[in-house]
Amino acid sequence: MIINNNNFSSIIQIFMMNEINSIINKYSNLESKKFEHVEALISKVDGEFKQELLQDFDKALKLATEIGESDVDNLKINIFLWIKNNSNLELSISEVIRYIEEVEEEGYVSVDEGIIIYKKGTDLTHFVREKLETMLEEERFVDKLLDKDSLIEYWMNGTSKDQVIRELVNGIEAEELLDFDSKFIAENQHGEEYIYAEIDC
Repeated sequence: MIINNNNFSSIIQIFMMNEINSIINKYSNLESKKFEHVEALISKVDGEFKQELLQDFDKALKLATEIGESDVDNLKINIFLWIKNNSNLELSISEVIRYIEEVEEEGYVSVDEGIIIYKKGTDLTHFVREKLETMLEEERFVDKLLDKDSLIEYWMNGTSKDQVIRELVNGIEAEELLDFDSKFIAENQHGEEYIYAEIDC
């Protein structure tokens, strides 16, 4: 290949040729299967994310290799990448897909001890009740959840743990009650926000 451009000296053109040949060699030495994985990935995404991948073949190849044959879309890939880049969780794409499906069905999913992914606005009453059942068995959480006056009142009235839980759940929003450390992950095609939250429980 000869570069005929008067804007560049013969020396600079040699540098340019070396870079071009390096790129050609890079792609020539890749297995066709890797190209197929990248092409399959690019065909499944759209918008800004697609343009971002098209700017960086190595990034696209790495992601395509991790995803493999999994059925993915923008949302699944974005959540997978967010978890990978913003948490200590080590999840495969298949695990992330399973969690997303559960969030779609139930509104939330417990990913790990003290970690939940949920749709913003989901009724988390059942989740909170389950957590409070165990948290109220530990002194540090009792001190955190109940002030001294409430404790005395509950003790004097012989209030059961179930009644305490009911009052807490009915009186305080889930995120505030369990002190969620919440972070926005992504938004699906219906405008519903996926939230990642860590809970000290």
